[in-house]
Amino acid sequence: MQWQNKIKPDLYFKRQRHRLALLFVLLSASSGVLMPKVSVAAEQQAPQLARPGQKASEKEQDALFSQAWQDLQLLSADDMAGRSSGSRGSGLVQQYLQQRFTDLGLVALTDNYRQPFRYNLGFSQQQGVNLIGLKQGCRYPDIYIVVTAHYDHLKPQGKRIFNGADDNASGVAGMLYLAAMLQSQCPAYSYLFVATDAEEHGLDGAKAFLAQPPVSPAKMLLNINLDMIGRGERNNKLYLLGKRSLPVILQMPRTEKNGVRLVLASERRPESRGSASVDWSNASDHGVFRRAGIPYLYFGVDLHADYHSPNDDWQRIDAGFFQAALSQIAATVLWLEQQSPAQLQYPRKSTKLN
Repeated sequence: MQWQNKIKPDLYFKRQRHRLALLFVLLSASSGVLMPKVSVAAEQQAPQLARPGQKASEKEQDALFSQAWQDLQLLSADDMAGRSSGSRGSGLVQQYLQQRFTDLGLVALTDNYRQPFRYNLGFSQQQGVNLIGLKQGCRYPDIYIVVTAHYDHLKPQGKRIFNGADDNASGVAGMLYLAAMLQSQCPAYSYLFVATDAEEHGLDGAKAFLAQPPVSPAKMLLNINLDMIGRGERNNKLYLLGKRSLPVILQMPRTEKNGVRLVLASERRPESRGSASVDWSNASDHGVFRRAGIPYLYFGVDLHADYHSPNDDWQRIDAGFFQAALSQIAATVLWLEQQSPAQLQYPRKSTKLN
């Protein structure tokens, strides 16, 4: 949709008193690229920061969510034009994520976090770019949990823009949320945060990551994949897939958060709008890790009416559900942090990447 009452992004961030205000000015000046525009409506709907009298933890959680909500809106702005691989919008996202990784203190294992790769599309080869940032752990620094979320979506069709707010600006915002949560502490495990490209074409970014990994796959304890975590729709459920890959997850306590349930799902389950069975074990980047024998946990919602449509905009995402989903994912990660490698290890059956 066309946004009304647009304002310059640097003015928006000044009004929000956010530390990324100067970043957008510098990016625009240095690259000559127009950064995404946001609307006054976006500012008005952004969740408020902590209220007086709140506990420090509540203030921190509110601040983390406020940033995640802002990330989601910017990543799915019209100026991103769907973030399809190789597009101008994709380049804008890469710039934004590079700066967010830097701001979060993630270590770059490659030049400016970039992992370029080539993949086949029809009879031609295309260029993709993954972005990889490291948060070093303390107790088990040589054991890695890989958090993935694909940032690419679909090309415009004429004047129709496929902003992909749920698919998958929500997952990328969630990945940044987890990185921010771990920023002020030294986690038990090391974390690789990987924003993958070309997922929509065939999980090509995840394949490229494992084909040329920054660390040995043998040191990758687990993949956590976030793909479409923003819309619970009527059933208000966030699904967690991977109990066969990581049986210990059955022991994790689960509580409802603001009415949102975390449901341990089966690999083949009907999607909510019909009886068709979906192979969820291969539905996103976690499928590549699964085939490589690396245990995975995949967080996501059911397919909905706006899936892969121009109506997948941030305005259709319920902020309350999104916040509760992030809380459920964060609680899972904090639980994993308390488990030893021996508790999380599971026999690996394959090393296939395709």
